[in-house]
Amino acid sequence: MTYEHIAVRPVTGTFGATVGGVDISRPLDKATLGEIRSAWLEYQVLFFRDQEMTPRQHEDFAANFGELTKAGFMPTLEGTTGVFVQEYPGLYSRDVTDITWHCDAAFLPVPSRGSVLYALEVPEGAGDTVWANMYAAYEDLSGSMQSFLSGLTAVNDNAYRNLETLLERLGPEGFAQMRKMLPPSEHPVVRTHPETGRKSLFVSELMTSHIKDMKPEESRMLLDFLFRHSTQPEFQCRFAWEKHSVAFWDNRCTIHKGVFDFGDRHRLMHRVSIDDDRPPV
Repeated sequence: MTYEHIAVRPVTGTFGATVGGVDISRPLDKATLGEIRSAWLEYQVLFFRDQEMTPRQHEDFAANFGELTKAGFMPTLEGTTGVFVQEYPGLYSRDVTDITWHCDAAFLPVPSRGSVLYALEVPEGAGDTVWANMYAAYEDLSGSMQSFLSGLTAVNDNAYRNLETLLERLGPEGFAQMRKMLPPSEHPVVRTHPETGRKSLFVSELMTSHIKDMKPEESRMLLDFLFRHSTQPEFQCRFAWEKHSVAFWDNRCTIHKGVFDFGDRHRLMHRVSIDDDRPPV
């Protein structure tokens, strides 16, 4: 596609692109927004540098692409609809290196459509984020494996690998309330993107606890293979954060993880998530 209102430069051979020539803190015209959306659907994750914006401007940009996710159990910035604060140290005291590959809100009946993450303070040379292309992961499988996976259902559970973290953040009563409100959800192992029509894997190490109707050892063996396969270097895109950088990604066809290599140095991010309007199919 030819872009007339923004400058788009791919950052890997499979997905991810930097976008220049636009200030996303300002109201954007229809043509510019249309090109950003097209680039987002094509490249799956977009990166913007030097974007100084207020929490309100952050929300306004994200709202161009759908309804904003409202405050829930995550810490949010006071006075906002859903600016989620991600601060280390500070979000919780225990080691955070177990927060591995995931899709935001995969444990919900309708997971997030996308997320916009904004860097306010980042440790120099550390604290990157890595995404994996779940289109490419699916398309690289043999036809036989694709057919086998197409009939399977995965169970996604927020507490599967997050139990200690959630207990520390919410306390026993808050955790019990969360479990009641947010039980595990079932989603297809292979989903079809509602806008592009492309198929992708929809499992992640942090959230996917097991495959429905499989014996535990069968489920574990299959998931371990899919986790390794989907996150191999050929399917990855890594972003080195700078102050006022922004990443905007499509949760429907990517998974991601933070790189916690910065020790006790300060890292402060604001994230706005965008609700989807339909469950994965």
